[in-house]
Amino acid sequence: MKKTTPGICKFEKKVVSAFILIILMASSCINPKDKRRHEDLIPEKDFVSILSDIYIANGLLSLPNIRRNFAERDSVLNYIDVIESHGYSYEKMNNTMNYYFVSKPKKLIRIYDQITGTLSEREAAMQRDIIRLGIEASRKETRYNYYQFPDPSRKENPGTTVNVSSRGTYTLTLFVTIHPDDPSFNPHLSAWLVDADSVETGRKKWLPVLKYIKDGHPHQYFYSGRVEEKRPMIMKTILYDYDNNIEEWERNATIEILSSSFNVIQE
Repeated sequence: MKKTTPGICKFEKKVVSAFILIILMASSCINPKDKRRHEDLIPEKDFVSILSDIYIANGLLSLPNIRRNFAERDSVLNYIDVIESHGYSYEKMNNTMNYYFVSKPKKLIRIYDQITGTLSEREAAMQRDIIRLGIEASRKETRYNYYQFPDPSRKENPGTTVNVSSRGTYTLTLFVTIHPDDPSFNPHLSAWLVDADSVETGRKKWLPVLKYIKDGHPHQYFYSGRVEEKRPMIMKTILYDYDNNIEEWERNATIEILSSSFNVIQE
């Protein structure tokens, strides 16, 4: 926003259908006999956009951190910046407001309805984004991972690694979609336990496999069991395993981990 603007008339606040809108005009300047030419007015579409942005600017200026940055400036000048950002002058905005107040008051109410609808759509979009970001954050907190095949950039099959400090129960929840044209034979999840001090060379204790359905539809799977070993172990899984050799580009599947946990059994 600019820091200097010539002096202007006072602006008023109007409340229409419980919707607070900053109206850029000076009531003392309204002339009931004033007839404006259409070329002196802002087109209705741009007029609606300007008023919508003015309301949003007013809301932003109510936030403490933003308000402090503009505390030394006449707040009215901030709204002038909004008008000029759309390519119009204050005088043209004032002419447009005068025209609707004097000649088209009913149409002005309809314009307010458009503004209300525009802001409601923006608010709904923001709420959807907030919900989406909340879901993404929640998934990250539960070790969320999403894998889509093929993925030529992948170095190895995706899986999970869980530290097992003593006896306990493990649970893995995931969505899996294996498409019919995927050439894998017996697609499944593989899991094993290995001593924590010899992850690469130690003897693997294989756990039950989790077989996937290959029909192109997402299926939710719950993989759980018990670990009886009392010494430190590592539990590893391969999320997309199979019994034949296929190329990466041939795969056609998606896997989404919803949660992964290990709960120690109290002695």
